[in-house]
Amino acid sequence: MQPLPVRLLATGLIGLFPALGAAPAAAGGVGFVDMERVFAQSPQGQAVQQRLNEEFGDEQQAFARREQEIRQMQARLERDKPLMSKAQLEKKETEIKSLIEAFEEDFAAVQEQVAKIQQEEGQKLMEPAQDAIAAVAEERDIAAVFEVGAFDPSRAGMLYFEEGAEVDLTQAVIDALNAD
Repeated sequence: MQPLPVRLLATGLIGLFPALGAAPAAAGGVGFVDMERVFAQSPQGQAVQQRLNEEFGDEQQAFARREQEIRQMQARLERDKPLMSKAQLEKKETEIKSLIEAFEEDFAAVQEQVAKIQQEEGQKLMEPAQDAIAAVAEERDIAAVFEVGAFDPSRAGMLYFEEGAEVDLTQAVIDALNAD
């Protein structure tokens, strides 16, 4: 299984950028920040990820084992299907179906806990991230900053910017958070 997702930490961050305040009249350029990357690479975000791995890592491994066991049962069923009676086949299919349903229920409950922690911890990172974004934007004379999920300069969207006018501020924001 993959490491616990960081994506949920970055949700709802579009509202973050109005807090940057009014841009100075002389400011120019457009910047963007990949908040998912900020959360993944900042010390605060890495601490959250470490906490989640410590708290849920064993459960994640248990889910991986359960998933593997179910897959093996399904493979055995497919292999043995021609040799089984209709009653045996139905019994085995019902057993596998109930194991899958239990797995999905248990997994959803853990994912809900993980999402709740990510959201709570993400809120704690918001203020330092806002401060870092504002400082970097001011230092680089950037008039507007967008979250990469809301505006991705590599994909044509509803906004038009002259080629090269946008500036990726992600690494500078990460560096500013690391400096704190």
